[in-house]
Amino acid sequence: MRKNTTIKALTTAAAAALVVTGCSNGAGGSHDGHDATSTSSKPSAQFNDADVQYAKGMTMHHEQAVEMSDIILEKSGIDPDVVKLAKQIKKAQGPEIKEMQSWLKDWGQDGSTMDHGGSDGMGMDHDGMLSPKDLTKLKDANGEQASKLFLDQMIEHHRGAVKMAKEHRKDGKNSDAMQLSADVIRDQNAEIKEMRELRASL
Repeated sequence: MRKNTTIKALTTAAAAALVVTGCSNGAGGSHDGHDATSTSSKPSAQFNDADVQYAKGMTMHHEQAVEMSDIILEKSGIDPDVVKLAKQIKKAQGPEIKEMQSWLKDWGQDGSTMDHGGSDGMGMDHDGMLSPKDLTKLKDANGEQASKLFLDQMIEHHRGAVKMAKEHRKDGKNSDAMQLSADVIRDQNAEIKEMRELRASL
């Protein structure tokens, strides 16, 4: 009787040990899984100076594109396809501005815009940003002249954005910012082609 009791006790202890071991492995597996999930989500939280400068610079760049679009949309006599393009630019870049501002906030940055460097002597600086004088010209232009000027300026503006995005992709680290720079290169190159074709038809 005592022997059976001993065997039963040993069997129970062994089973308990297996349960404990199983729970331990399960907890470990769950923890490892959590770490893997955390690791996979970390790239969106990781950033470097290139990401910060890109977000600041492209925010300012987009804001001017929206401003240019607003100027043209307030005018009468603008080519319908140019009006459509201006609306398209606002619709695409407005949300991207908010997205980049959100990144900067999450990264603990103040969101102040950066200096894009000096003018190239033709009114545009090296990132395609318009000078105050160029913006005034756009504001003062009307009808067909305004349509053509908007396209000329926005083509250069987009080219500057593509250049900025390509530079960011060399040194950027944040996965979300890297995706945006890839999108900018693709989308704005497509719009440059569209604007050139439209400009030739005016």
